[in-house]
Amino acid sequence: MAKTNYWLTDGYGAKALATGAEERDRWVPRGWSESTEPAGSDQVWMRHTDHGGHAQFAADVVETWRALGWEPSAPPEPVDVLHDAQLVDVQSTSTAASTTSTSPTTSKPASGAPKES
Repeated sequence: MAKTNYWLTDGYGAKALATGAEERDRWVPRGWSESTEPAGSDQVWMRHTDHGGHAQFAADVVETWRALGWEPSAPPEPVDVLHDAQLVDVQSTSTAASTTSTSPTTSKPASGAPKES
């Protein structure tokens, strides 16, 4: 049985194509809602069939980009900063560097002379 295609909007002029009710329902909690087909100044999320890249194109040139291997699609998945391996590694490296560079400091007044206790 063929899945139904649903046009979605983010409410800011971008539209995306969800294939099947399950995919549509996945995007609704992320701020997308059902919409009409894109037209005029709408931007359409498209995915390249060969390299899988995502980009937005104006609705009036969708057919031109289809000829070059782009198809209307859902938007790219959002980045999960808590579970993305590259972002987690960057954060843990910077945290380790900051904890190893701590050393005791002495307090000096503005004149540069040692503070009396």
